Amino acid sequence: MINFMITPDIVEAFLGTCEGLSFICTSLIALRFIILFLSIANFIFCFWTGLDSAENLSILFLAVLHFSLNFYMISLYYYSRSIKCLSLGWRETYKKYFSIFLPFEFKKMLSFADIVKHKNKSPLELVKKDSEFECLSFVVDGGASITLENGQEVASLQKGDWISEFSFITGDKTSANVIAKDIYAISWSKSNLQKIKDRKPELFEKLNSLIAKNLCYKLVRSNKK
Repeated sequence: MINFMITPDIVEAFLGTCEGLSFICTSLIALRFIILFLSIANFIFCFWTGLDSAENLSILFLAVLHFSLNFYMISLYYYSRSIKCLSLGWRETYKKYFSIFLPFEFKKMLSFADIVKHKNKSPLELVKKDSEFECLSFVVDGGASITLENGQEVASLQKGDWISEFSFITGDKTSANVIAKDIYAISWSKSNLQKIKDRKPELFEKLNSLIAKNLCYKLVRSNKK
């Protein structure tokens, strides 16, 4: 009968093999969890075998370093995917209108945007008819009016609506004037939209899907009137 004893050398070889095999994992977050658990195992191993050798002290130092870095990156990963990464003022807007994006993606979209705030008796011209597409806007609060050249209102835009979305999709010139006296909106300029398309194409595709959904909603709403 063969007596099998677990020795420090066997444990060290086992942990080293596990660490090497962990890099086969294709998921980065799964790899971080594996390294986290291996760091804990190495930490226990060092105190089990003693800290009287330079080798064990080195292993302990690396175990603490790997644990700290990977714990931080895992926390950051889940925090960025939590609505808590958004400021309180944006959470309701995100949940109601932009949930197609992950929270950190919406935060990134905001970094490319300008915030439009206007509350005045004098109307703010947001879009001029027959002009080239300049910006895409989303009404967070307040509203806007679509008017003819004589100033007559033909339609109204409200909270949750997009402005210039048709020109954004087709590339055509704007088809109407849009003015507002009381509006709070997010606005993406043409140049910043191009930056999103170049740097974050996955976000640009999600934005297109969101706009298409809104156009369908507007069409249904207009047919009901």
